[in-house]
Amino acid sequence: PGECPRKACIRDWLAFSRYGEKIDLEAEVDAFWDGCLADLRKLQARPDRVRIWLDATPDAQCGLLFLADLYREGGTELHLVELPRQVRQPDGCLVEYRGWAEVEPERFGAFLSRERVLPPAEVRALAGRWQALRAENAPLRVVEQGRVVSAGLDYYDGLIRQAIPDAPCQAAQIIGTALGKQKVPTGDRFIAKRLQHFIDAGELAVVQPGDEGSYSMVV
Repeated sequence: PGECPRKACIRDWLAFSRYGEKIDLEAEVDAFWDGCLADLRKLQARPDRVRIWLDATPDAQCGLLFLADLYREGGTELHLVELPRQVRQPDGCLVEYRGWAEVEPERFGAFLSRERVLPPAEVRALAGRWQALRAENAPLRVVEQGRVVSAGLDYYDGLIRQAIPDAPCQAAQIIGTALGKQKVPTGDRFIAKRLQHFIDAGELAVVQPGDEGSYSMVV
């Protein structure tokens, strides 16, 4: 049998050099893959309960649906802690987090009062949504009005184009603007690959190749 498509996808992402990094690709891929499988085996062992730290990002929302499908027959309680849209800091300032990755580790405990247990009917409904998405098998999944939907790879192209200035600049600047100002809810590698698509399609031209990886090229 050939390589699992998921592992091939991981290889493709890790092979994409931001700043010309030199890595042992096969070792990195195998280590990442083995870690994923180990985590999956822990979940498949069906613990009594699983706590999910949910935010509005597509990754987190898809993770919730996947777990709901995994535990749709019951036996494992799903405990949900949702990240609020805005958080008031001790000094009174309001902070907006886009995902749990932006929350300081020492602050996680303060959100446990928001924890709730998903009722079995809700778990089954979420599982049904995941099965429908799997059947659609789209190349991308996005969140629209709080709901995960299937999408094409060009879904965020409009926002990425808004991050491209009139004057030539490094790809890293466009990626940073797309993430920070346009708030494209993906990783930087995804945006970099869309920029490469624009170049391949003739929509964007390379003014100066990057001497320190693709992020340093000027377009």
